[in-house]
Amino acid sequence: MSRKALGTVLKALYLAGIAGITVCFSIRDAGSNIIREAVTEAGVPVKIESFFKKLPDDAEFITDLSSIDFNTPAVYKIKVHHDIVFDDTVTVRIEDTTAPTADGLTKKVLSYGELPEAKDMVENAFDLNGISSVEYDKTPDITGGGTVQVPIRVTDNYGNYSITQATFIVTEDTKAPVIRGIKDVTVTQGENPDLSDGVYAEDDVTDNVSVKIDASNLDYTVPGKYKIIYTARDDAGNTATAESTVTVKKKPEVPVKKVAKKKTAPTKKKIVYSKVNQLAAKLVKKLRKGSDVETARAIFKWVHKNITYVHDGSKMTGKKAAYFGLTRRTGNCRVYAWTCKILLDKAGIKNMIVSRYPVTTRHYWNLVYLNGGWYHCDATPFLDHRGIYFKLTDAKLDKHHKFKKNKYPARATS
Repeated sequence: MSRKALGTVLKALYLAGIAGITVCFSIRDAGSNIIREAVTEAGVPVKIESFFKKLPDDAEFITDLSSIDFNTPAVYKIKVHHDIVFDDTVTVRIEDTTAPTADGLTKKVLSYGELPEAKDMVENAFDLNGISSVEYDKTPDITGGGTVQVPIRVTDNYGNYSITQATFIVTEDTKAPVIRGIKDVTVTQGENPDLSDGVYAEDDVTDNVSVKIDASNLDYTVPGKYKIIYTARDDAGNTATAESTVTVKKKPEVPVKKVAKKKTAPTKKKIVYSKVNQLAAKLVKKLRKGSDVETARAIFKWVHKNITYVHDGSKMTGKKAAYFGLTRRTGNCRVYAWTCKILLDKAGIKNMIVSRYPVTTRHYWNLVYLNGGWYHCDATPFLDHRGIYFKLTDAKLDKHHKFKKNKYPARATS
């Protein structure tokens, strides 16, 4: 080979070596410049510069990012192009670390009342991926009244939470109700006036105040003066009492000559029955609602709240027991059951009395026909059950209400 040809070959080999070294260094530099995984917050699309320490001029996404939901946490593999000849696969991780937002509300509450649900103490609650819960960060203490700041914890579906301050304006009720319309009454022996007529209670906070009458010592058949005690209690437990006097005058004697033959004075029993019918009819007018179910519920609530339970061995039944319930407002379970029955009868709602069996101690309650089926209802108060038993099936009865099932019509099952 000539010297000239050898020089040409050597020159070509030199240039090829230089080019190879340049390519090697370019691959190395491009590889060290790329970031293989980038994290972006939910709701924020990833940017191309997130994948490079120093952004190449020609860097771009090969993958169509419009196919990715950047609102929802997830992990995606995507491709990027850079440095003229390089295509690389990188990872984008979408995470939700942003707490939800909400605005706290201000509400008026009573110091003895139930707290609103936490969700009702905020508005405009928002999170990109949804709210999982709204709850009190700690149970508010409103017993002292005044203005109470209430922290509400709002949590999203990924465990992020924020604390929003709501406010209670708390009203205390320390003032007893006032009983109105009480007056002394004079009656003739054998008469039976309505002692509740015109009597009501007023309260500065609530309208839910009833008046109970204690006339347990009153006997309309015996002339004399009797003290009647009226008691009103509001929802906060404030109590007011007042008294009136019922004077029972001796009934004038009627000449025997004609009365015995032509006109018989009504018996005490007839007077009682007539008065019970009048009182029941008048009361049902006030308690009647839009349906039999709501009317029956109102009747049982009225009997439960307005009759004071007295444990005794009295075996009164029928209208005599209802008479005690509607006039004296006291009695045992017989009085409660028969008072409910008389009122249901006046309302045109089918019902019957149920007695406990086997008998440990006597107890009575009502079966009421509502919405096409017979249900158990009981207005009698129990130490372990503060409200009424209403519209119960056999399956929901407790230890107080055992009975002989084949003695009564088939009951509703749901």
